[in-house]
Amino acid sequence: MHPNHLGWLALGMMAGLMVGAIPGFNDTNFLAMMLPFSIYLGPMDAVIFMMACFCSSQAAGSIPAILLNIPGTPSNAPTCIEGFRLTRKGLAGQALGVSIIASTVGGILSACFAVVLTPIVGIYALSFGPAELFMMAVFGMTAVGSLTGKSTLKGLFSSALGLFVACVGTEFQQGYTRASFGFYELFEGFPLIPVLLGIFGFAELFSLSKEESLVSEGVKRFTGYAPIFEGIRIGLKHWKNMIRSGFIGILVGLIPGTGAAIATWVSYGQAKQWSKEPEKFGTGHYEGLVASDACNNGVPGGALIPTVTLGIPGSGTTLVVMAALMINGVTPGPSFFGEHATEAYAILFSLVAANLLLLPIGLGVARIATQVTAVPNRFLVPIIALFCMAGGFAWRQMVFDMYLVVIFGVFGAILTRWGYSVPAFLLALLLGSLAERNFVWAVQIGGINSFMRPIAFVILLATVGVLALPALLKKMESQGKNRNYHLEDKKLNP
Repeated sequence: MHPNHLGWLALGMMAGLMVGAIPGFNDTNFLAMMLPFSIYLGPMDAVIFMMACFCSSQAAGSIPAILLNIPGTPSNAPTCIEGFRLTRKGLAGQALGVSIIASTVGGILSACFAVVLTPIVGIYALSFGPAELFMMAVFGMTAVGSLTGKSTLKGLFSSALGLFVACVGTEFQQGYTRASFGFYELFEGFPLIPVLLGIFGFAELFSLSKEESLVSEGVKRFTGYAPIFEGIRIGLKHWKNMIRSGFIGILVGLIPGTGAAIATWVSYGQAKQWSKEPEKFGTGHYEGLVASDACNNGVPGGALIPTVTLGIPGSGTTLVVMAALMINGVTPGPSFFGEHATEAYAILFSLVAANLLLLPIGLGVARIATQVTAVPNRFLVPIIALFCMAGGFAWRQMVFDMYLVVIFGVFGAILTRWGYSVPAFLLALLLGSLAERNFVWAVQIGGINSFMRPIAFVILLATVGVLALPALLKKMESQGKNRNYHLEDKKLNP
């Protein structure tokens, strides 16, 4: 609570809000740039600044996702699916309100969980070996693939297509390149940011260019704080979904090498699985938005646990935080709480404070951001295209990536047009390299028996259950319709 520390906390919040809202430039890049300056700040101020930036950037990435269908960070991709559809219905304020309250609750839950259980829970992250991580990747792809898209078959085909695209690049063991067609820009595979900007942001331009306004014709626009507060009330009605999604973010964040980009897709798929109205997902449904953003801000607390207790960073951003600590002579690990208890709890409580500040700061930002919906499409379309191109270029400073934005924009429009699952494709692309590496390592270490270990086997059973779920739901739905038909028939013909 020292004024100096609170100043760096507020500065980190503002920096995170700006960084998170810029497509193609995420908190990891920004904090890596700030790393040399951490020597002059000292470990306490440096880490407080970084944790505040981490927290606020996760939430701020939802703003362009909701308003422009451009994910501010890779983890905000599921937010685009529901948030932008709500904006098109004239409900941008409500969507931002839902996003703010879901991010705040998920973040506070995550931070409190980290404060209380970090010394205890961190050690269990080591229980996930290559076999468990591979099965986790398969479960995520199967869940999203089977529960999204117009049919289970199209959803699973979309996942397979994403895995095929993920194979492009250098093979991690032998070092030979696959399907790069001589382009050195593809030696590391398809970069994630240009793909995301293309398949969400650029793909939407084809439909927006045919209309006069971002908000559909005949829909009344609302400005001011009223719709935002209404969104907050709507979000609180889904408190069970919010808490469940926050815990999913914490649990996935606990597993080193996963991160928010994977967690939000898992949470989105689980929300659809638990929902009473799964058919509304993808049309602008508040449940999907709550699941995505509560999980997104639930990840930082979970990712921080293995970082400070085991010295194993749970995400790219926590890797930078860990580097800042080590530069200042503080080494995370099993003895961290014994030797550096003050710094350890300062890190955790700065995360709590940052999430408490997120609600009031987010309200002010959302009030200004909703004005985007009043801009005519003839101005907005070229602005979105420029943001997509600039974001694609900013990731690696390569003109080639700007071409990828256009190519995947066309590809995304085709997938949507024919009813294939964009989420399933993206998650498979994201998890492809993780699944490949861990499958090879698991087989080399223990052979096929590696996948029979208790945790891996439980995840395998869950995967089979998710595959069978769509057929079971359809059967239950048809039985319900037949029952209603017979009841109505009895009423008409007693």
